Amino acid sequence: METKNKINNIFLIGFSGSGKSKIGKTLSKVLNFTFIDTDRKIEQIKQKKIHEIIEEYGEKYFREFETEILQKIDYKKKDLVIATGGGVPTINENNIIMKSNGIIIWLDTSLSVIKSRLKGTNEIRPLLGKNINSTEVTEMYENRKKNYNIANIKIDTSKKNVNQIVEEIKDKLNE
Repeated sequence: METKNKINNIFLIGFSGSGKSKIGKTLSKVLNFTFIDTDRKIEQIKQKKIHEIIEEYGEKYFREFETEILQKIDYKKKDLVIATGGGVPTINENNIIMKSNGIIIWLDTSLSVIKSRLKGTNEIRPLLGKNINSTEVTEMYENRKKNYNIANIKIDTSKKNVNQIVEEIKDKLNE
């Protein structure tokens, strides 16, 4: 596929509930890339859920470990789709790693869609918990938006399904 000649690795960034994992899995299958979910990788290594790691060790420890995971990925293998945690772009070192090892795609999702997705799940979201507080979500969303601007490509995912988003990403990669 033409995309593989242009792009070595793809990093997906965006707020919690933007669909990074779901879209990443589908995108990696379509492109025949390897899929890595940094949150799942952390959970496998630590044998704990992300929210448990944060509760037990604190956010600072978690962010440092998240950076360590990004550093340990073998980017020379190429052809990776990497779904990152929502806070990854808040750490400058992570941005340097991503920029030097691939293209960054921001899955930009409206705040109203984020809130409805987060409320519609039983999953405990790191830093937000199980009982999602609308004010906290709004505050965190607004604070992080500036960090997501590091992306090479911005995709509005609010009114699209996974397949439409994947097609749009493919089109943007081939421009």
